[in-house]
Amino acid sequence: MSSFGAVGARLYAWFNRHPESNRVVVGLAELRAGEPVLEVGCGPGVALELAAAVAGAEHVAAVEPSETFVAMARKRVPGADVRVAGAEDVPFADGSFAAIYTLASMHHWHDRDAGLATLCAKLRPGGRLVLAERLLDRPGHGITQAQIGEVAGRLTGLGQVDVHTEQRDVGRKTLVAVISERPRTA
Repeated sequence: MSSFGAVGARLYAWFNRHPESNRVVVGLAELRAGEPVLEVGCGPGVALELAAAVAGAEHVAAVEPSETFVAMARKRVPGADVRVAGAEDVPFADGSFAAIYTLASMHHWHDRDAGLATLCAKLRPGGRLVLAERLLDRPGHGITQAQIGEVAGRLTGLGQVDVHTEQRDVGRKTLVAVISERPRTA
């Protein structure tokens, strides 16, 4: 998404102001007050704002490759730590987050395997990872059943436990989330 310029980012933000998908993903992440949470690919900050309402703005962080979106998210959620970065190079210490979620960004990652490995490393023991995408019949801006299997297999290979999927119908689309947890003990 780093290719979004100022005009493109503002148009995207206008048409995606309050989609139900954001509420669904934040709900699936099972956020708790005071827990550190990270959003990957925050766009204009809609879901980040919802997460801040639960965890507290000082406990939420986000990464986004688009500088325009980072500026929009910082303005929308003052107090949140929003940085320019991608899933593959999250600039926070390993073991920092109780929950990490992403909505409709994984299909943009340059190196999905590296992104998954990075996010798993950023979770603290017992931390939850929620990777949500639109379910598709063929590859594109979302995820297919075959890709879900690949992601779940990779997460298992990275040591994540309780790897499962959940589907929700949101408007005219189906949202699927691959959910996993970092083991509580090594």
